[in-house]
Amino acid sequence: MEYVRLGKSGLKVSRLSLGCWNFGSATPPWGKPGKVSPMDSVAIIREAMEQGINLFDNANRYTGGEAEEILGRAIKGRRHEVVVATKVHGDVGPGINNRGQSRLHIMQEVENSLRRLGTDYIDLYQAHNVDWETPLEESLRAYDDLIRQGKVRYIGCSNFPAWVLTKALWVSDVNKLASFISVQPNYSLANRAVEKELQPMCVDQGIGMILYSPMGGGILSGKYEQNLPRGSRGAEEPAVAERAKKFQEGVQILKDIAAELGKTPAQVSLNWIIHRPAVSAAIIGVSKLEQLRENVGAVGWKLSEEHTLQIDEAFPV
Repeated sequence: MEYVRLGKSGLKVSRLSLGCWNFGSATPPWGKPGKVSPMDSVAIIREAMEQGINLFDNANRYTGGEAEEILGRAIKGRRHEVVVATKVHGDVGPGINNRGQSRLHIMQEVENSLRRLGTDYIDLYQAHNVDWETPLEESLRAYDDLIRQGKVRYIGCSNFPAWVLTKALWVSDVNKLASFISVQPNYSLANRAVEKELQPMCVDQGIGMILYSPMGGGILSGKYEQNLPRGSRGAEEPAVAERAKKFQEGVQILKDIAAELGKTPAQVSLNWIIHRPAVSAAIIGVSKLEQLRENVGAVGWKLSEEHTLQIDEAFPV
């Protein structure tokens, strides 16, 4: 496994992060349904640790909070070995204040996440989305207080446009508050929109990018070329299957390069993305140990300039 600093912070994270969004119940009280049983989820998390992955991405909303409980059980006794990242923002109940980035909600939910994770601190606490109804200063002061209290080590954000993240950094700067060290965007060969504004901004400001959907919802693995595997995102989300058709020619290029290198299309696409400017880590979502091991094979080597150029041309911005 390879490790890099998360942005300009001193925190070292693995190039691959294990996403926990699909761990847990298929019928949660809130959030997306889980796809992996608690027992299998724990096995995957522990195997990820053995493979050198130290960054685990979670959220209070994933499978009704069960995903955090599962991660807490899996790392018990080894808490010091991992970087726990979780998020706050989405609905976690019917109450009017059970969502968002208000001070009230942040302070309530950090306690709930700490309890479920079985820890007394969160390494990276992230705003899961922009709260257009709460002033940035209110949210950032709450995060700053959590860092001062020792309940949070670093803060980051997810799904923030470049201009909102820039404004947040400015608010932190002028008010002497803790600032975001990372951002989580949707970025892959199948979605390169962040290269227009967010990525250059992150390079300039030293913000680390932790990518979600780096495989384009599985499109870049090539598994949708012939059919829709049962249980896959393409089978459950028609939009993913429709997008897969759009990228068939590009996926074939990935397959050709993979065959030449003795790799898989998934490994080639992940290798391309983790070496992009400002990228610190890519979040992988797996439901089987075999998928985890395959994805780890994307680390420890680098595509040639020739192959990188071929891929760039096959998947234009």
